[in-house]
Amino acid sequence: MRIKHIEVFNAIMLSGSVSAAARILNVTQPAVTQTLKHAEQQLGYALFVRDKGGMKPTPEARQLHLRAQKIFEQVDELRRLALSLRPDHQAQFRVAIVPSLSTNCLSRALALFKARHPRSAVSIKILHSDQIAQAVALRECDLGIVYGETDVPSVETEVVGMGHLVWVERRDGTTPRAESADMPIGEIATRDFICIDKDDLVGKALLGLLSESAAFAGTRLSAQTYQSALLLTLDGFGPCVVESFTAGFAPNASLLCRSITPRIPVAVSALSSAEGRRRADFDDMLHAFRTTLAQVGGRAPPGPAAGAEQPGAETGRPPQGR
Repeated sequence: MRIKHIEVFNAIMLSGSVSAAARILNVTQPAVTQTLKHAEQQLGYALFVRDKGGMKPTPEARQLHLRAQKIFEQVDELRRLALSLRPDHQAQFRVAIVPSLSTNCLSRALALFKARHPRSAVSIKILHSDQIAQAVALRECDLGIVYGETDVPSVETEVVGMGHLVWVERRDGTTPRAESADMPIGEIATRDFICIDKDDLVGKALLGLLSESAAFAGTRLSAQTYQSALLLTLDGFGPCVVESFTAGFAPNASLLCRSITPRIPVAVSALSSAEGRRRADFDDMLHAFRTTLAQVGGRAPPGPAAGAEQPGAETGRPPQGR
């Protein structure tokens, strides 16, 4: 099968009819019919059978489609890479960042960068860590800011901030502001709180520690991102566990944040490609994020909690988060 055959085949599989496939491919219906006919002649068997509901794929077509999907994923990656190499894309500084760091952290870093490069064009994408790693690999962004580290080929990882998980709850008006006690993991096991999603590696690490306690009965509410968990706490749905960067960039007047013991470290990393690092302004953007994260990660979490460690003080390879 040629690429043209595969395109038509995939379009019919997705749409269920020749006319709809023609609209997807922006070609005429007879062109789709002719290409399909030519493909079936070369293969020696039918790919579709017409019925009242449209084009029904044969068993052979269903098997081919499994492999065709992988081919189209690779073709799409090639298309995205080709577009990212356009001169107008390379003129912008393209940053991809995880949702939880896309508000105050991003604004502060951009302010530092713009102070040195006031006329520079910057584009921002808000993605999850695995999506950012792919975007950097495909040259769709020059710098990615993610939780944890990555081993994607052709992508360099550099830790630019080190935080840890913290317990966050709303002040009730009677909480002493001078209170400084850490939150033991054993006490968390006895409380109902908003947990990080179990599919997140940081959430998985936290739940692993909690499961060692016989008192832990699970949580009734979980969030996919740290930012979502913190907003739920602010809205009165109960305490949450987030990393110290999200807590540090949040307003602290109505929040009480306590460091969790033992510490569960969370790294923030900068992802880049060789092309991105060759930009004249790359080091300044990297420095802006490193400085901004140090302003929060280098002190105790907001509120009365004390004893936060300096960036990089935690030991061990941190799990990856969102």
